[in-house]
Amino acid sequence: MDICLHNYFVFNEELRSTCDFNGESANQSGFVYEVVRVVEGIPLFLEDHIQRLKNSAEAATITLPVSEKFMKQSFKALIVNNKVTEGNIKCVAGNRTTNKLFYAAWFQPHFYPAVELYKQGVVVGMLNEERKNPNAKVWRADFQQRIQQQKLEQQVFELLLISNGRLTEGTKSNVFLIKKAGIYTAPSDQVLGGITRSKVLEMAESIGMEIFEQNLAVADLMEAEAVFLTGTSPKILPVAAIAGFSKNFIIDHPVLQQLIAMYDSLIEAYIKAHQ
Repeated sequence: MDICLHNYFVFNEELRSTCDFNGESANQSGFVYEVVRVVEGIPLFLEDHIQRLKNSAEAATITLPVSEKFMKQSFKALIVNNKVTEGNIKCVAGNRTTNKLFYAAWFQPHFYPAVELYKQGVVVGMLNEERKNPNAKVWRADFQQRIQQQKLEQQVFELLLISNGRLTEGTKSNVFLIKKAGIYTAPSDQVLGGITRSKVLEMAESIGMEIFEQNLAVADLMEAEAVFLTGTSPKILPVAAIAGFSKNFIIDHPVLQQLIAMYDSLIEAYIKAHQ
């Protein structure tokens, strides 16, 4: 069940007190959702997130109940009225129904990896699971519960999803491998199109790296020089190892470190352009 932080959240087309927040009703299975990181009072890559929400809604046959303009206004209202400049805002949307929830947005608890994790890398595990509709970011309560249980049991930062021997993505992230030939990741139609993922693909192309979007196997992980995760909260996060395997990955790989620096610069430029 989600927690609503600070004083206000958006319910349908109203700004309400957090006292009225109901975590269970706000996370209804089948709703599409987005999580946007706020830095210095700016929702990062908000246009991209809204477009992905539209794509998710279309894939899930949901008619978005509010306009793009209203969604932008709802994010601004949360930032201004809560007087919060750093954090994560989650928004959910379902088909509009009279007197019921159809749109909500709120600040939720977040976890940003400590600086040490970017230097040391994280350990990840594996989970035999496949998104039923990888192009739609749809809330599945049963899936979320299974993820949390497996993370605790395996004592890992993230779980990589394996389906029929194929490596697709993480439960809350996209996955990239670096080999001598270039950068490898699963095909776009097999994974959720992460915003950070798309930025990484653009940056890799700009520095002349060859990109391979293809089916990946666990064996490919064992051949990789470096592995990293991408996502709203972790940004670009190196993977040090996989639980149960003796293989260690290169954290200070020059290509990986270059991408991390480029992404941080991209964030700085976005903030300056939207202040």
